[in-house]
Parts: sequence; C-alpha cells; structure tokens
Amino acid sequence: MIDVPWRWSLLALLLAAVGCQSAPLGSPSAPSSGGETVAVDWASDADLLPAVLAQVEDLDLCDGFFQAEVAAAESEIYPMGDRALVQVLCAHAAYQSVYAYAAVFPDGTLEPLTLDVFYPDGAGDFQRASEATVGGIVNFDPSYDELTVFSKARGLGDCGSFAVYRWTGQALDLETYRYQDCTDTPERAPHPATYPLVYP
Repeated sequence: MIDVPWRWSLLALLLAAVGCQSAPLGSPSAPSSGGETVAVDWASDADLLPAVLAQVEDLDLCDGFFQAEVAAAESEIYPMGDRALVQVLCAHAAYQSVYAYAAVFPDGTLEPLTLDVFYPDGAGDFQRASEATVGGIVNFDPSYDELTVFSKARGLGDCGSFAVYRWTGQALDLETYRYQDCTDTPERAPHPATYPLVYP
C-alpha cells in the first residue's frame, strides 16, 4: 500500500469538508503508534491555506467582510503541534485591517474562534462581548503563543484599544485589555501598551 503523507490526507479532508458544519472543539488529534499526540507537518504544503480559505466564506468566518484576493495573499497558518491556528486577513479598511481566527484540527475540521473585547457604554462602564472578527493591527508570536491587537479608534492612532490574547490550543483567551478615549485635542499618541487597563 502506498504511504500517503499526512498533509495530503489533511488536504483531502479539508476539501471534502467545504460547506460542511465544523465539528466541536476537542476533535481527535493525530496519534502516534504509542497513542501519544505527534506534531503534524502543517506548513510544508502550499495548498493547505487555499483549502482552509475555501471554507471561510461558506462558514462566514469573516462576518461579511471577506475579500478573497486579500485573504489568499495575506492570511497565515501557524502550526501548533497537532493543530494549527489560522489568521485570516478578511479585508483592508481605511487605516487598519479586519481579521478572523480559526483552529484547524488533524481530522480536517475548521473551528471558528471568537475574541473577547470590551466596549464603553454611555455611563462610562465597559461591557464585555465576544466578536467573530477584530479590526486592528495584529501580531501573533508563536514562540509565546501570544496575539496582540491594536484597534485604532481613528486614523491618527492616538486612541482605541490594545488587547493581548493567549493561544491555549483550543481558544484565544483574553489576558489584558486596555482602552484610551479619544479627545478633541489630541496630543502626542501614547504607546498602546500604556493605555489605561480595563481587564483584568
């Protein structure tokens, strides 16, 4: 029997899953002969990202913001052992971009992820919400499993929010959230990491 590389098996599963509903978190991992989880060679196949992006529009992962050419050129897949984190660049806006995230499991399922954010209300309090997409300038550091998102409230970049998330293997958990109000008389823009702390 011909030994088919694992990544080709995954690619076939992804293509077959287009239009299908994703499975819940905790899908089976890729076991070794001893029953232990093994790393999957996610990044070695250039066809893997297009196969993943083929599901994005059907699942409405970008919440109506999907620009196919932008996503194909600038999205990323980060191999994380027996699964991968997908960063989809959904669209470019005026002064920042719109992103969505998903986990890809070894059985080929794509699980959309949400990001927790805070919004100020009319009383000056902050309300927590979960969003399918986030607008901002993002950076994912796979060495630390850390995602930072600087969301500008206006093009000047002197106000908005700065969030730090940790990839757990199943979700992007919010660690810190900072927010700076916009003013009518903007001064020199502070670094987003120094914005007033909202969470925790």
